[in-house]
Amino acid sequence: MDQQEQQAVTSALQIGDRVRFTRAFLQATAMITGPEAPTSVGPFARGSVAAIAPISPRSSLVLATVAWADGSSSDVNVANLERLRL
Repeated sequence: MDQQEQQAVTSALQIGDRVRFTRAFLQATAMITGPEAPTSVGPFARGSVAAIAPISPRSSLVLATVAWADGSSSDVNVANLERLRL
């Protein structure tokens, strides 16, 4: 993903957005099945974006801190997340 695409993804996600992993990420990691929600892993993981920041000041890699529905949190590359549709 080039820098312009990364910025588009980053601007698409906002703090407070409800998110899940993208289909492409799940397929790339062979996570096609998993436990039902709430969980912080697999295709049924759902959470809210708590923070968004680059991994370092000059890095194009942007991480979102996601508070998952099961109470855990983790930092995830924004390219691997998509906003849940209402």
